[in-house]
Amino acid sequence: MILLQHAADLKKLLDTKRQANLTIGFVPTMGALHQGHLSLINRSKSENSITVCSIYVNPTQFNDPKDLEKYPRPIEHDIEILSAAHCDVLFLPLTEEVYPGGLNKLKHYELGHLENFLEGASRPGHFNGVANVVDRLLQFVQPDRLYLGQKDFQQVKVIEKVVTGLKPAIVMCPIVREADGLAMSSRNVRLNEVQRKNAAGISHQLFFIRDHGKEFPLAELKQQAVERINSIPEAQVDYLEFCDAEKFTLINNWKDAPKIVCVTSVLVGGVRLLDNMLLY
Repeated sequence: MILLQHAADLKKLLDTKRQANLTIGFVPTMGALHQGHLSLINRSKSENSITVCSIYVNPTQFNDPKDLEKYPRPIEHDIEILSAAHCDVLFLPLTEEVYPGGLNKLKHYELGHLENFLEGASRPGHFNGVANVVDRLLQFVQPDRLYLGQKDFQQVKVIEKVVTGLKPAIVMCPIVREADGLAMSSRNVRLNEVQRKNAAGISHQLFFIRDHGKEFPLAELKQQAVERINSIPEAQVDYLEFCDAEKFTLINNWKDAPKIVCVTSVLVGGVRLLDNMLLY
């Protein structure tokens, strides 16, 4: 695996690959890698000649400084994981290259309702920060395909807007779960043993909705799920909603959209956990 820190070096390397008609897959991450990330790496490797992974903890997408401070950064372990997975290139960009004008001079992206909807409403400025860093990383890598995880469903929708008209095809890969159902997340390491065990109850409600949902109206399902999740010790639902999976707008009835996604964000012991379930 080749490890690079400078965009110029990355461009030089990837230009030679493109000249040889090799395809490039890109997996952007913030590190603290787990099997969910590796599923993206493996998918990219199966569909491209070269797989590039980036690790950069993006400060502009954290509206809570304490959240940024606590974000795990096990870089040496991450390098070992990527090397064992036979990732071709690891890009560790410097902040001065990602944001040459400084963190206070960000581009504003027109994200429509996504910017202040659900996750955006709870984390002001979050998605504009995501848009800035992804746009910049795509300029560096210029991949053929961009691999993103379904767990951050709204973020995928934001990035779809950012890359409109650009080259990379977006590939959304399914959520990878722990044995008890909890969606894999870099934030899970911040849960203590009891919180970690209890957090599995979030996914259990989504599984119930998937398996028995059409037996009930959406409003009833929502009420039941929120009450059950809030009954978990130290858990508090921020939102749980049913959305049109394509437009990502709220729906009220099963017939309102051909594909539906149930999305939720839950605080467990102060740690923000995201999950969702695609319903057809």
